[in-house]
Amino acid sequence: MQIQRILQTVDTQNLVIQVPESFVNRQVEILVITLDEYAPNSPQRRRVPPQQLAGRVKEKGDVISSVPAEDWGIH
Repeated sequence: MQIQRILQTVDTQNLVIQVPESFVNRQVEILVITLDEYAPNSPQRRRVPPQQLAGRVKEKGDVISSVPAEDWGIH
């Protein structure tokens, strides 16, 4: 098995690579992996409940521990 590793900055949607002659007429696997994480320009907006629900919901306690874990499908 031969491996050719190329690090390149992509500036268009097209990417052309040149492979060694030993790759010609062979089956190859091509992996394209980003090395840097995408950072969105705008910060995440905090979600808020609809105004119609304001003051209508009352917390009655811990609903998770009130039922056995098996009933929640948690294993």
